[in-house]
Amino acid sequence: MTSLLLGLRLSVTPAARLRTALLALAAATGSTILLVTFAAGHHQLVTATSYQAEMPRLVLVIVTVVALPCTVLVATVARLSASVRDRRLANLRLIGLSPNQTRLVGTGEAGGAAVVGTLLGWGLFWLVRPLLLGHSPAGAAWGDFFAPTVRDQVLVVVGVPAVAILASVLPARSSVGDALARSRRADRRPPGWWRLLPLAVGGALCLVVVASGPHDDDISDGLTAALFGGIVLTAVGMLLVLPVLVRLLTRLTSGRALGPAQRIAVRRLEAQPAGVARIIGALLIGLFLATGARFVLVAFESTDEYAQAARNHDVEQRVEVVTNERHVDTVLAGLMRTDGVSGAVDLPMLHNNRLGMEAVVATCAQLAAAAPEITGCRDGEPMWLHDHSGIDETGTVAWRTGDVHGRRVATTDLALVSTSVEQPSYDALSPVYADVIIPPTMVAPLPPDAWHSVLVVGPPGPDLASRLADLGYAPSYFGTEDYEFVATMRSVIWIVAGVVLGVGLLALTVSAIDRAVQRRKEVVALQLVGLGRGVIRRAQALETAVPVTVGAVLAVGLGSLAGATYLSVDDSTTIPWAQSLVLAAVAVVGGLGVAAVTMVAAAPRLRAEEIRAE
Repeated sequence: MTSLLLGLRLSVTPAARLRTALLALAAATGSTILLVTFAAGHHQLVTATSYQAEMPRLVLVIVTVVALPCTVLVATVARLSASVRDRRLANLRLIGLSPNQTRLVGTGEAGGAAVVGTLLGWGLFWLVRPLLLGHSPAGAAWGDFFAPTVRDQVLVVVGVPAVAILASVLPARSSVGDALARSRRADRRPPGWWRLLPLAVGGALCLVVVASGPHDDDISDGLTAALFGGIVLTAVGMLLVLPVLVRLLTRLTSGRALGPAQRIAVRRLEAQPAGVARIIGALLIGLFLATGARFVLVAFESTDEYAQAARNHDVEQRVEVVTNERHVDTVLAGLMRTDGVSGAVDLPMLHNNRLGMEAVVATCAQLAAAAPEITGCRDGEPMWLHDHSGIDETGTVAWRTGDVHGRRVATTDLALVSTSVEQPSYDALSPVYADVIIPPTMVAPLPPDAWHSVLVVGPPGPDLASRLADLGYAPSYFGTEDYEFVATMRSVIWIVAGVVLGVGLLALTVSAIDRAVQRRKEVVALQLVGLGRGVIRRAQALETAVPVTVGAVLAVGLGSLAGATYLSVDDSTTIPWAQSLVLAAVAVVGGLGVAAVTMVAAAPRLRAEEIRAE
């Protein structure tokens, strides 16, 4: 208790008050963000109606991605003025305190502020929770289920102070020999070229997967191992290779004619290339995962279910109403009198079981009304809507008519003679799907129970199918779970990316300012030999901006590689390069903003007290 109390007293001394306040603020920020994330995850687990089996793993990934920069933020602030604190703890060893007592002093100094900050963050969450209910930042509005479980709350209240204590105590030297040898500590060795190996292996595995081409459902175990092994090694290699790139950049520029600010920045980066790289590690991982996740989302957006639902929401609503020959005229008249219906096209259906194909009976005028993007139609000739290579076009195929339950009603034999189609599109008639368009002149009169699909068109929105069902019609499946899930995940990805960027840049700002303050002796010496404050500030900005810029571009680029590798396994072709560029640009601009902020603390006005103190 004596050692813990000594640590608490040291945390409120005039020299440590600012650091203690910043640690409490970091713990409050981190705990609040984590509790909001846990609450959102619990809400999603309870209310999810689709992908329920995958939802726990998805929530775990989101919590992990958010927790990583929060952990780095708390750990970074806990290590503020690390050299001063380590020197003080080493001095306690020199006057007789045991290693355990020294660690308890550090625990009391960092733990007290972290516990207070965490409890403040816990209380802040419950204060702002009523304001968050009813908002819908990612899909459906939050409700009463928006609350972290007791286990999650205990994990945050215990985990955040533990991170601060471990970051503050574990790196501290506790032996007398280390304490006496601090002044003789040598410079760090430059990063070795072995750091390139994981990235090279990961990139090679990704290229192997991409070169193997799209696959259906028969993905081999070896290809799966190469896919995930390549992604993991790429992420690990990204963290290892950044110091090498910074060191290489300094070597390429050190021999050139540089100004004073550039020369100072290059020498600092050359001496400690991994300094800023360690601080921005969590930011880079967050950017990597957010970029890759956006690529993975493309696989969901390329499904027919999502494409149809997205068109309903954004362009026009298209609903298939099923009826038969006997009632089709009545149904068409009723639909055209319904509010929100701008058009209805009758499409009688035929099918062939042997070939597994569907056909619709329609004139070119009806086809133009149902799907204007289809071109090449000629009245009196059938038309394929997709590549029909391998199908015998000259033979006679038995097309059957059936009722709405699929029972056979009648048959008719038609010769499949293809015509030229400029833009074949299997999904053009969605939600009605057909392989062939057959002119009515080639079809005998249909029996009363023959199946008809009526394509109903309305203005954009989500409610046309449900309103038609309420009116007694028989619309096709109109569930929106897939669309809502993808839309929610898109919002979650951008929200998480924003949180990761914000917290990562905050940690970088605090750490960079602290590094600038700890260089007070160096800065005073530079000013005494005649360097202006503007030169020193520009050097500080360059030292911070270079690793952040290089790291952000590297993280987004490698995240895009990992996402494109995942998409190459499927037949998805839409790749969100533009969104990756936006994310990289935001990260770079944020890093430049941090560099500008750190300039303020880099070169204080030279005073007599500063000269005497340093």
